[in-house]
Amino acid sequence: MKIYRTLLAPRRFLACAALALPLFGQAAELNRYVFQDTGYSVCKIDLDKDAVRMYWKDDRGQEFRRLNQLKLWLRQRGEELVCATNAGIYDTDLRPRGLYIEDGLVKRQLNERKNAYGNFYIQPNGALLLGERRAAIIDTDQLSKHRDTLLAGVSFATQSGPILIYHGQINTLFMPDSDNRVIRNAACTGPGNTLTLVVSRDVVSFYMFARFLREKLACNDALYLDGSVSRMYPGDVFEVGPDFGAMIGVTKKSP
Repeated sequence: MKIYRTLLAPRRFLACAALALPLFGQAAELNRYVFQDTGYSVCKIDLDKDAVRMYWKDDRGQEFRRLNQLKLWLRQRGEELVCATNAGIYDTDLRPRGLYIEDGLVKRQLNERKNAYGNFYIQPNGALLLGERRAAIIDTDQLSKHRDTLLAGVSFATQSGPILIYHGQINTLFMPDSDNRVIRNAACTGPGNTLTLVVSRDVVSFYMFARFLREKLACNDALYLDGSVSRMYPGDVFEVGPDFGAMIGVTKKSP
């Protein structure tokens, strides 16, 4: 099945030149870009070399809530947080609104609801799946039809929406002249075996965000994670802001 191989087989794309290359961790790169007068923070993850996973609660069952708390918790365990961001839309009780898998355990079920209010329900929505050194973004309809196959071997997953780019095409619901502009973050798959986490540093529309992801980062598939609340570590304001639900991050062993 083609969509199954998307997760398990290495991706091959043309390389995309970065504007800045400070190195963090093992291979992850943290860069800043400016596109159409909008700034972006970008963490490019090499899935063949970097340790990436999702986090929601600590070993006492308490939500991490903030990137700074996650950083401190990891440091106590001999790990350093290289980069991280919030990992999808969540409810007021900090529960992920849709599918959430951590360490292979399904902690929240796939949300198949449509025609509801909010960005999560803009179609198509979907999930970011992380397997053994592989990542894929799959739309919710495909996950619903083939969930046993697609979720086999998945260690981490988060559902959100809308999908910004799917198989190289920008979501046709996005309008180039939209004035719906807020801070936004996303995850995308692209050149080589990479996963990229992105946060806009300025307000941006869905359409312009998707254009940046496709034109500057060569993203083939991209999933919107959240809006105004979004933060990235390291960054200027990662320690402040609202509490989060799940987070996604790259770590390295402490020296």
